[in-house]
Amino acid sequence: MSQGVVTYQVREEALARPEEVRLGSSSPSFLRPLLGRAHRRRSLLASGVNWERILFIEVDGEVAGYLQFYLGGEGPHRLGHEDLRAEFGAASAAWRWALYRLVQWRFRRFDAYLYRIIIDERFRARGLGRQLLERWLALLAEQGVRRADLEVWGNNPRAEALYAALGFQVKRRRRLPLRASWLRDRELTHMIKRW
Repeated sequence: MSQGVVTYQVREEALARPEEVRLGSSSPSFLRPLLGRAHRRRSLLASGVNWERILFIEVDGEVAGYLQFYLGGEGPHRLGHEDLRAEFGAASAAWRWALYRLVQWRFRRFDAYLYRIIIDERFRARGLGRQLLERWLALLAEQGVRRADLEVWGNNPRAEALYAALGFQVKRRRRLPLRASWLRDRELTHMIKRW
């Protein structure tokens, strides 16, 4: 482990640096049809970041990556119907809210779920993703969680190998029946770790 590498959580929104707010309020592209392009999603999600469900990693004081997760039904964002209504209007907010709740239910059904892990390109190939994952798994174990789930999009043998090295096993592989420009791949591999 490099001397200047630290994994951490932001304890209070008021203590978050601008880069942490930007990353903490980011979301996967599959939410684009519901919440709009990346800058609009970040704007909507920024006021409801759940800092307890985000881990960061920094190298020599610079944020190098982050991990968002669900635990006990709570994820990294707390988006309300009022937020959608203010952004999109009442009629549009109704269907967006229903679909958003459906998407969120999908992740809330797991004891612990790895929602997103991103390492800045400048810091890749240094083992930082593994360090973030190890810290996440340690955090789950401290909280008495006995199972963690994650999904790998597309054909990504490097990611699957990393997760396997940390004790995850393939539960199921499937191909999604829909094709959409905002969905970067249709292949999905569900992996689980029990301890």
